[in-house]
Amino acid sequence: MTENPNSVPPPPDPRPRPQYGELAPEGWTWKPPQDQDRVDAPAPIAGAGAGVPPTAQPPAVPAVPFQPGQPFQTGQPHQPAQRTVPRWDRPLTIGLLAVGLLSTLYGAFSLGALPDAMQLIYTQQGLGTYTPGVSIGPLTSVGAIAVVFIWLATAAVSVRLLLRRRRAFYVPLIAGAVSTVTMFAFMLAAMLNDPTLIEFLSRQ
Repeated sequence: MTENPNSVPPPPDPRPRPQYGELAPEGWTWKPPQDQDRVDAPAPIAGAGAGVPPTAQPPAVPAVPFQPGQPFQTGQPHQPAQRTVPRWDRPLTIGLLAVGLLSTLYGAFSLGALPDAMQLIYTQQGLGTYTPGVSIGPLTSVGAIAVVFIWLATAAVSVRLLLRRRRAFYVPLIAGAVSTVTMFAFMLAAMLNDPTLIEFLSRQ
């Protein structure tokens, strides 16, 4: 490939070829910016101009550690609400337990004195002398033990509920009904085991 004979070459530059630092002004030196590329440098606060102090950041609140068995929650830690028990519950429960104790003792002695009560019925109806059957003694003993056990269980449950600050007045009421039914059931069973009394009632 040949050059164009009509092209005019550019005139040579009379200035000498610049070397490194030759064309810089006298006394000027290059200084790299400091702390610009450092990783640990704090990030500039947006909107903070010259002469404006940076806004103080509030201290970070440590998060509450999560414990197994508790539901996930945010914000303030959840505090379980305290149970509110009426003031009349404690004295009413204690009073019902005292009445139940007296009723239990009366029922136990009544079951033990069942042969005397049967003799009184025999005398009033002219049936002669009452002779207790073989099963009367064990039956009345089991009945007396049953009513005493019901009161002891009632007292234990009621005291436990009172210590936990929960309502307990209904426990002696339910136990009183159960104890009364139990006592009359044993009395009725002892009376129905007497053939003379059964024959007398069948003639009425």
